[in-house]
Amino acid sequence: MNDYHNQEKDEVVNHKSFVFYESFYIAMKGLSLEEKKEYIWSICNYGLYEKTFELSPKIEGMFQLVKPQLDANIRKRKNGKLGGRPLNKP
Repeated sequence: MNDYHNQEKDEVVNHKSFVFYESFYIAMKGLSLEEKKEYIWSICNYGLYEKTFELSPKIEGMFQLVKPQLDANIRKRKNGKLGGRPLNKP
């Protein structure tokens, strides 16, 4: 799988997986097939590669509601790689 270059952070990002919540799925209920493709594509590209693209206004608005949750998950992943809480010394 390709690694995508995050232009803002100047690093290669490839998370291999991310959480797709039921709320993301429910939100796309009223979308057309083309809008659903754009919505899912935008979530996947951001969740996996932290990459954003220009979106249609409707999908951009929906994506901005999803993005904080994706950002929180990315932050948790990065913090988890730090090894957790330091051990207490007796």
